[in-house]
Amino acid sequence: MKPATIMIIAGVLALIGGFVALLFPLPASLAVTVLVGWVLVVSSAIGLYAAVFERALPSRGWAIVFNLIELAVGIWILANPLQGMVSLTLMVGALMFASGIVRMVVSFRYRQLGALFWPMLLSGLISAGLGTYILFALPAASLVLLGLLVAIELIMIGAMLLALGISMKSLTRF
Repeated sequence: MKPATIMIIAGVLALIGGFVALLFPLPASLAVTVLVGWVLVVSSAIGLYAAVFERALPSRGWAIVFNLIELAVGIWILANPLQGMVSLTLMVGALMFASGIVRMVVSFRYRQLGALFWPMLLSGLISAGLGTYILFALPAASLVLLGLLVAIELIMIGAMLLALGISMKSLTRF
């Protein structure tokens, strides 16, 4: 199968997944939460193994402590997925708020460049605003926010892959 065809297929699958997540944001949010829980459990188990058996690892004690904390958080998220959704949504809101503030501050450092100042300032304002909204809309926002973010990301990736695949197909015809 040609790379262009693979990109088109991947784009269509991402679009379908994105629209399904858009129609069913609560199950998508729950799926994201469970996935994060499993990623934390697996990565911490690997990290613990490395910290315990790799004698040359510097600060092995700290590595063991941090991996045990990560393991506990992963198990907690898997045992309490609805509370995990609220926690993850809180983190997303705080991250969006903080990154928005940082972008606004940095935009003023680029003010003399003109073209970069306004887009960076606007994106910072939007991110900080969304972060503020999320933080004040908890816990209700946590039921759908993660699923909606995944839906939007899948739709954007799907559209990009589909366009890229179609473009590649048209380029290889000539």
